[in-house]
Formats: sequence, C-alpha cells, structure tokens
Amino acid sequence: MRILLPVQLNPISRRKDKSVKLSLETRELSPTEIMTLMAIEGEEMWCSLATTEQELPEAPEEAPELETKTQAQRLRGVLFILYKKATENGSFVGTFDNYYRDRMEKILESLKAKIEE
Repeated sequence: MRILLPVQLNPISRRKDKSVKLSLETRELSPTEIMTLMAIEGEEMWCSLATTEQELPEAPEEAPELETKTQAQRLRGVLFILYKKATENGSFVGTFDNYYRDRMEKILESLKAKIEE
C-alpha cells in the first residue's frame, strides 16, 4: 500500500536508545484518508520524505524491520539492571547467569502457581 500525503515534519526528538522520533502533521484529511491511516497505525513501514514529488525514491521491495528487541530480550535487560542493583547493595553475590536462572525460575514458579489456582 502506498499513501502520499503532504506533511510538515515537526519536532524531531532523540531517544535514549539512539532512535529518532518523527512527528508529522498533515493538512485536513478526508474520512477515507483518516481510515486508511488508522488501518496501518502501528505497522512497520518505509517512510520516504522529499520536498517535491519528483525527489521521492521508490520504496524497497523487502518488508521493513525496525530491529526492535523481543520481549525475552527486554526481560533479560531488566533482569540485568536488577542484578547490578542487587550486587551493588550486597543482596546478591554471584554471576549474572546464576542471577538470571534464579529469577527466571521464580517467575516461572509464580506463573505455574497461577495456572493451578
């Protein structure tokens, strides 16, 4: 699907993870245009910006991938931060691998207990 709208790029902000957040503003849109945009909200897609239509590059054939972290990677990252805090305050002594296994086992046991309820 290709949608071509005149937009204004306002503000650009940097994120902690070095990604960039873009905010686009359009002219007043028709109900059909709004519904089309709402249908693709949250989807990964290519974005092409140009000041004239002649400058617009063609979109690549392959699907875009934002390379966001999986839920498991995010959980591991949070556990690593908790591990660092636990070692700093002395409540845990050992390697991250041991901490990770211990915490994951506790999470799994907690979830299993909810299944048995």
